[in-house]
Amino acid sequence: MEEDARESYESEEINEAVGRFKKMMASNQFKYFDVFEFEGIADYFLDEGKIKLAQKAIDNGLELHPSSIALQIKKSQILLVDGKVEETLEIIRLAEQVEDSNPDVHLIKGSALIMQGNIDEAIEAYEKSIFYSYEDKDELLYNIGITLGQAGEIQKAIEFLLAACKNNPKNELVLYELGYYYDKDQQAEKSIYYYNKYLDIDPFNGSVWYNLGITYNRLGQYKQAVEAYDYSLALNDDFEQAFFNKANALSNDDQYEEAIKCYEEYLEKDKDNDDAYCYLGECYLNLDRNNEALVNYQKAIRLNKNNANAWYGTGLIMWMEGQLEESQTFLKKAIKLDEENPDFWLMYGKISEELKLFEQAESAFEMSSMLEPNNVECWITYSEMQYERGKLDKAIEILKQSHQYIADDPDINYRLTAYLLENKDETSATGYFEEALKVDFNSYSDLFDYYPEAVQNESIKKLIKQYQSTKL
Repeated sequence: MEEDARESYESEEINEAVGRFKKMMASNQFKYFDVFEFEGIADYFLDEGKIKLAQKAIDNGLELHPSSIALQIKKSQILLVDGKVEETLEIIRLAEQVEDSNPDVHLIKGSALIMQGNIDEAIEAYEKSIFYSYEDKDELLYNIGITLGQAGEIQKAIEFLLAACKNNPKNELVLYELGYYYDKDQQAEKSIYYYNKYLDIDPFNGSVWYNLGITYNRLGQYKQAVEAYDYSLALNDDFEQAFFNKANALSNDDQYEEAIKCYEEYLEKDKDNDDAYCYLGECYLNLDRNNEALVNYQKAIRLNKNNANAWYGTGLIMWMEGQLEESQTFLKKAIKLDEENPDFWLMYGKISEELKLFEQAESAFEMSSMLEPNNVECWITYSEMQYERGKLDKAIEILKQSHQYIADDPDINYRLTAYLLENKDETSATGYFEEALKVDFNSYSDLFDYYPEAVQNESIKKLIKQYQSTKL
């Protein structure tokens, strides 16, 4: 209570001093202010974003109190806010010689060094600031963590925020930032932990529930994500992005009917979001309601002719309905808008193959595999095309090439076994077959679908029997 009363009294004093300072500026008549008042006036103007007036107050203060280290430190702080790093460091190094034990000196120095990119030196300065600080250490550690985070030093930011949390486990700002920065550092489980710690203290913060939903969604825990978005919306039913993200999470969880309702609720609030219409189309597509999907893709295109996914979705529907040339036209448009999407190239390759445009198909499959070398479907589809054309050696070469990226995929290895057996290369075939058995023994019969004669091969039978015994 006494501390609150003192702060209230000091605030009143500063407000009165600010009023007198403004009158002095307007009348150009000299008035006396002590160092404490000048600091307070400068802070008042800084809080309002009026850097020039804060600078003016400190300059006046130094004319009246030229030996004040406190005003020199405040001047360096203002210069730093104004982006004048060299001038800041020049003043702060002089202040450091006089007041080396002042935590503000080292804090400002650290922040200036951060802006110069001198991270190690900055952290040394910050550690001195912490060493000399006796009050509100969690606030100091929090501010250091935020500064490091904004500079892109995520892991260092987390270190200081963890220290702040240890100092005061109930500091909500610290818990929030730990959740945020752990998420940025792709440590989703820890992010969830600290967001929940925050919600234990304040369960009515819709933004934290929203962030928690994002993290759950990233982990693939879609039901928990939907629940988090629901809490966020319960606290703020105008939170448009929460509707949008909830719909995405429902769609990711294959709850397409519920996702459609949620997208439609979102579109009542934001009728011009072409991405929402596009995702709505995708939901209808997954429900085999192609006409409704097409309507929504077309709405997306009308709103934004550069929405590549909408062109792709339209092309996909054309392909499903056997309209290959029209489908290819839409895929070309999608690729023109987004040349680095491997799915677009893969689909374009499939359509080109069906149109007997094999050179185009080859180029498309090559591009898709280059953009996403871990995509099993692309390698298999490409090799299948060559196999069907009687180019067995080329089909084998493609699957062997995939091994640079996904050597242990059983689907590829069972198919490669089949092709090699057909090519009379039993030694290589059994090697790949054994690799496939190690990863997925239960799918060994796929080999016989690709190459029925393999059922009579003694080496193959021996390996099946060998690995079958390990499964018993």
